[in-house]
Amino acid sequence: MADVGVSTVVRAFAVLDLFSLATPVVGVDDVVARLGYTRSTAYRYMRELVEAGLVTPWAGGSYSLGARIIELERLTALTDPLYRAGREVMDAQPHGNSALLLHKLYSDKVLCIYKAGPDVLEHAGSRITIRRARGIPFPLYQGAASLVMLPYLSPHRIRQTYLRDAAAIRAAGLGDDWEGWRRTLIAVRKAGHAVSNGQITPSVSGVAVAIVAPDGKRLLGSLARCYPTQAPPPEGEEACARDLARMARDIAARYGLAVRRGAQAPRSR
Repeated sequence: MADVGVSTVVRAFAVLDLFSLATPVVGVDDVVARLGYTRSTAYRYMRELVEAGLVTPWAGGSYSLGARIIELERLTALTDPLYRAGREVMDAQPHGNSALLLHKLYSDKVLCIYKAGPDVLEHAGSRITIRRARGIPFPLYQGAASLVMLPYLSPHRIRQTYLRDAAAIRAAGLGDDWEGWRRTLIAVRKAGHAVSNGQITPSVSGVAVAIVAPDGKRLLGSLARCYPTQAPPPEGEEACARDLARMARDIAARYGLAVRRGAQAPRSR
């Protein structure tokens, strides 16, 4: 049975989590079975999501995602300060046989919000499609872009994350116990970057750095460069990380400027 202590908004939005590539159409029966809502509650939430434009009704009590989501996605691309700052910086960089990816953390997912460079990498006659692409969420414990953000979470969240996901952390090789987990995060923060090999896309490696707000107190996201494992950047991993850190500082500075301008902009009455 669904937790009655959870707010109505959260419970209604949980319906949106049921949509995926494997399940592009969701029915009321799916909501009842997977979320534990009563049939009347499932119908009510679907009706409210339809009115908000977030889902579109199909025949037979089924629904697909609605046009409002496309509207909000475009609004994000035009107004989100991290997206805009990242795009400005990343599009100005040479890419060659590699791609730059900008990530944002929400809940316990890491989402690529912008990519600059090719969708397909090449090596020794092989073509490798990059799986970590815009709009695709990944777990906190998979890939350099995810790992590099973990040390910048609050101490409380780091502790709660371990208590909740100790088995997943252990399976990812990030620590067999609390002390091992803590040492991993300290090492990543000290290095200033994280590296992964084939965790997201086989035969593709990545280097990533965290993007921290100009005041140094808040995590904004992460920036990664991915490339064929057998054809790493000629400058080497350390130099690649330093270049990413330079870009991350530029993105953070532009982000801060955009936020300040937004705060100073006159509001319509």
